[in-house]
Amino acid sequence: MKKKYIGAVCIAAVLILCIIWIVVQNVTKVQGNIAEIRVANEVVRTLDLSKDTKITVQGKNNITLVVIVSNGSVYVESSECPDKICVNKGRISNEYETIVCLPAQTIVEVRGSVS
Repeated sequence: MKKKYIGAVCIAAVLILCIIWIVVQNVTKVQGNIAEIRVANEVVRTLDLSKDTKITVQGKNNITLVVIVSNGSVYVESSECPDKICVNKGRISNEYETIVCLPAQTIVEVRGSVS
């Protein structure tokens, strides 16, 4: 009986910690101002999230990505990469959120200001 009680207390404690972590993550989100686009770890463009923009980015391995800034967020509209994880990531707008296209060695990261 005592083992079941200890197990239940441990599970409850883990659940409470998970809920606290989720709440803290959601409360501390900060809206970003710019999107920094890097290809092979070199900054190729910096986009203002307050201005709607559509650009084409030439990544590594001859992979082209179309990046859109709209309504204060940024997303990859299309990519020539095989898996499309970058496209499926969706919109990002909070500081330090990223979209990564590994085949193109391209990263889109939201920042608070120019770094």
